[in-house]
Amino acid sequence: MIKYGLIIIAGVYIIVCLILFLIQEKLLFFPYELPQNHQYQFSGLFEEINLNAKDGTIIHGLHFKIKKPKGIVLFFHGNGGTVNDWGEGASFYTSLGYDIFYFDYRGYGKSGGKIKSETQLMNDAKVAYKYVKTKFSEDKIIVSGTSIGTGMASQIAAANNPKLLLLNAPYSSLVKVIRQKIKIVPSFLVKYKFKTTDYIESVNCPIYVFHGDNDVVIPHSHSLELKAKHPKIDLNIAEGFGHNDVTNSEKWIRRMTDILK
Repeated sequence: MIKYGLIIIAGVYIIVCLILFLIQEKLLFFPYELPQNHQYQFSGLFEEINLNAKDGTIIHGLHFKIKKPKGIVLFFHGNGGTVNDWGEGASFYTSLGYDIFYFDYRGYGKSGGKIKSETQLMNDAKVAYKYVKTKFSEDKIIVSGTSIGTGMASQIAAANNPKLLLLNAPYSSLVKVIRQKIKIVPSFLVKYKFKTTDYIESVNCPIYVFHGDNDVVIPHSHSLELKAKHPKIDLNIAEGFGHNDVTNSEKWIRRMTDILK
């Protein structure tokens, strides 16, 4: 009976792992679509941009513009919301003299397709970086990422030569975050590795990291780990702030203002 019991437990474990493997996109990404005729309501000048992904899928974004910009920020947003939501933060960057380009991942906003792999996401990220390179030289490009977008931002910065890399609530690796949440999942079943700590090794520009010490989604221990492995990181811990409000902290606003000025 012990033998049969162990077989049943093993069978249930395998089934659970298989289900988690098959639905992990639903656990990691929370897209919602916007109608193609949706009208964005933002103050200031902005332009809707449609980029062609490697497979022909349309990747949609918003390019917020000012007169005589010092450069441009390429922004990789989190796993929730679209450029309709994230675009609310554009005025902070434009007020400091920068254009900013937000784009939606597949299935988000007006972007087509569905997210199916890390390779696919990174191919789309390369298309977004290629777009900003047509507008500005690399010494005027700032790459920024928040939450799940930090892995993509770090990988893009590692493969190119932007001016700065800015990370809000990053993870050392997405596998580690997932295993902290769901301990029964073996690492090899996680499709989205995003090994940020490995990418940062190849990043040549200054790196600024911001994290709230009350973050329960991605604990700030991930940023402490990144700093320990890569002393070149300028780490800023916002005391009393969590995952979604770290950019509201006085520390973030003051430090970012100094950096962008």
